[in-house]
Amino acid sequence: MRVWPAGVGVLVLAGAIMGCGPQQPASDHHAAAAVVARAGAAGDGPHSYAPQSPSRTVVDRETATQTGDAPTDRPGAGAPLPGAGQDTPRPSSPDPQPTVRPTAAATAAGAAGGGGGGSARGSGQAPGGLSGISAGSLTEVRAWEEFRGSPVDVVVGFSDRSSWETITHPWLGMGPDKFEGFAGTWVISQPFFPTGGGDIASCAVGAYNDHWREFGNWLVGQGRAASIVRPAWEFNGAWFPWSVSKDRKHWVSCFRQVVTSIRATAPQARIDWTFNAHNTDAFEYYPGDKYVDIIGVDTYDQWPASGTEAAFNGQCHQATGLCAGIAFARQHGKKFSVPEWGLVGTSDTGAGAVGQAGGDNPVYLEMMYKTMHDNADILAYEAYFNDDLPSNVHSSLINPTTHPKGAARYAELW
Repeated sequence: MRVWPAGVGVLVLAGAIMGCGPQQPASDHHAAAAVVARAGAAGDGPHSYAPQSPSRTVVDRETATQTGDAPTDRPGAGAPLPGAGQDTPRPSSPDPQPTVRPTAAATAAGAAGGGGGGSARGSGQAPGGLSGISAGSLTEVRAWEEFRGSPVDVVVGFSDRSSWETITHPWLGMGPDKFEGFAGTWVISQPFFPTGGGDIASCAVGAYNDHWREFGNWLVGQGRAASIVRPAWEFNGAWFPWSVSKDRKHWVSCFRQVVTSIRATAPQARIDWTFNAHNTDAFEYYPGDKYVDIIGVDTYDQWPASGTEAAFNGQCHQATGLCAGIAFARQHGKKFSVPEWGLVGTSDTGAGAVGQAGGDNPVYLEMMYKTMHDNADILAYEAYFNDDLPSNVHSSLINPTTHPKGAARYAELW
């Protein structure tokens, strides 16, 4: 396991698109992600993403946030699809037993109680590890810090994946407001190849290795050699070009080629293997401890929503829920992360249309805090996905405040 430099923050850069993923079905945040991705390409970070429901067209999250895609609520979710894991090591699924004590969620922070409405400024503290937000500018980060009353050391952004040039030389660092002097760490989410400009089989035999070595050189040149990189995040959803569903036979080999090439020129880079909660095809495609530093889980209050503590614990311990991801990380001696998470609006979202979105739900925020706090010993970082783009998750707590009760509770806890 690699050592985390003390006092270092995190900035997640989603390589060609933002990667927010709803829990099980994909839909909302992916569309927004596409929009955000484009924003990231222009210098604005991605801001949204949505899960997908069987009756909803999935928007490429990458396009939304750069072009966003969203997980899909496909029939049979939870059961391996035909051909899953071909030519791929299949570590056994972990026994989902991470620490989540059955105490009242409201006491999770050990700070201000309550959880009503209002816009009270933060009086709590981050649950552990690095903590922050998905953002495309330092201005957004400062607003988030003011809102919650505590520093942001994790920023999730997304690079433009329209070409190798924009992937290997992301927009991060292009001026003060684009995190040039950001004191935290960058977490960069990257695609396997540019949109419409590659395939997994070619990647698997090293066709793109020179590009990934160049990306590593760029990290070093930016003074960000120890950044966190998320290659092919949410690979177990069906919305991205790098989905395992596109080429199960070569996916793991492609991931290994990318990681090996990045480390060839940026050996300090930390690799985050991120799956989407409640979609199948996750643990079957684990590339191996040698190629992974962090186990990431993108999860939202949808598919299913968590209106009670019992409901949260139930979905968290599902086969690919957050708790299962934490257990898997412990099993492999890794840290875990929650690169994307948040509330999901009941209007203008695929999950909301079918009653699968939690809406303004303080309980979900309390239980997310509690789960991360109870497992703080291996929490690498967490970043809230603050988004209000059309047809996305509508998770925004500020600018605008779409969930007033949730915003007040988050500020109290963090």
